Amino acid sequence: MNVLFTQSTPMKMFCLLVSATLLPIGLTGCSNEAEISSYTTPKPDDVHEENHLAESERPERTAPAATPPAQTEEAAKPARMYAAIVPDGDQNWFYKMTGPVEPVGQIVPQLAEFVSSVTYNEGKPVWTLPEGWQEQPGNQFRYATLVVPVGDATQEFTVSALPASGDISTDVVININRWNGQLGLGEITTSDLEAAGDDATAKLAKTKAGEKTVYSINIVGEQAGGGMGMRPPFAR
Repeated sequence: MNVLFTQSTPMKMFCLLVSATLLPIGLTGCSNEAEISSYTTPKPDDVHEENHLAESERPERTAPAATPPAQTEEAAKPARMYAAIVPDGDQNWFYKMTGPVEPVGQIVPQLAEFVSSVTYNEGKPVWTLPEGWQEQPGNQFRYATLVVPVGDATQEFTVSALPASGDISTDVVININRWNGQLGLGEITTSDLEAAGDDATAKLAKTKAGEKTVYSINIVGEQAGGGMGMRPPFAR
């Protein structure tokens, strides 16, 4: 006797077994037909093809666009700058301090006096520092950095040198206009420079220090955050 196993309920399987047992004596069991289900299985080759697309058929993957870090701009703040230019042979010497308006203003006379006291030997400045001042080594843009007490803090008084162009008026005007721009001020002209007085603490001055001429500014404006911009050939 052959028994067909089909997908059916347990009761239908029981009926098949009972029918097979009672068949010789003429008894028959349940008459419900078994339910047979069929499935379609994909071929291995088809599965491989679906999961191994050609390079040109694959969707393009792109990384999300990088978001640059947020940059905050410092608000401009009031500042005073004292700066001086001293021609010496084939180079010009620059002295400069920028800081809080009132504290720096109080020591401008001392800064101007110091610049006038400097002498030059073989292309290098020779000075005696006032009490409380300290000298620090320079870098590729500075000959030296002088740390000066200003009120309850200190400020840097930078010293640097650049080659002279041979036209001192042009050199001075270009650099003073650069400094004016750093504090949001307007430009001067050669005529303004020629008309400058000899008050070393004035907004624009031209004074004598021995055989040297000192061109200086004492200006107040607003200094923007983020540095001073252009580097040499202009003095910073």
